[in-house]
Amino acid sequence: MNKRTGFTLIEMLVVVAIISLLVGIIAPALSAVRRHASKMTCQTRMHEIARAIWAYSVANDSRVPYVLSPMVNNKFDATSVPDEEINPYDRERWPLSLQNVLMPIYLGQDEKIFTCPSANRGWPRSGNSFRMTYRDAGANQPNGMVSQESSYYRETFGFMDGRPMNELRIHFTGNVMLDLQKRAWMRGGYVRDMIRRDNNRALGPHDGGINILNREFGVEFRDQKTVQQDLTPNQEGSRF
Repeated sequence: MNKRTGFTLIEMLVVVAIISLLVGIIAPALSAVRRHASKMTCQTRMHEIARAIWAYSVANDSRVPYVLSPMVNNKFDATSVPDEEINPYDRERWPLSLQNVLMPIYLGQDEKIFTCPSANRGWPRSGNSFRMTYRDAGANQPNGMVSQESSYYRETFGFMDGRPMNELRIHFTGNVMLDLQKRAWMRGGYVRDMIRRDNNRALGPHDGGINILNREFGVEFRDQKTVQQDLTPNQEGSRF
């Protein structure tokens, strides 16, 4: 009797179909797992930054760092400004960048602490490898100028201005309009993922959302809808 030693064409097609079906089922789940792992890695790195800021405060009269960021709206988005001019690790140009204030004394020397694995925007702006993908609340945010104390820009975007840490606590007054402004201040954070602008949409690296180290030193995730409301009011606002 003749022995069959291989698959028939129909059997082969059935096997291929089953494998394709399994791949179609498993691939989205694996992708979701990878995205979640990346988001958690990003949050872990923000926790490290939070501990470093806290350590700085303990060593400096309970004050937050005074930070001047090289990455502000009119520099980061300007094509005429080369990457080397906004290098946050350049100690001569930017001795008060968050990186240079915290590293190496409070945070060691590992630059990847300042990068999100899923980042869709960062510095350097050119090339394939980011060395910094978080936007900080330097005193000169968002436009390169140190705004007046208690102003919207200073309290929302630029509150790392050397103030005593307890002054960052929000105290409501009972005045409806003033308290609404204070609630807006609470949306700011020490650091957050950079965003990419797609026309008038703000898109973070985590399915459109971002991680943020908030004013209470908690790391939280904000979805794309929340990011849109926080960062692009009236189709304007933060550019990255």
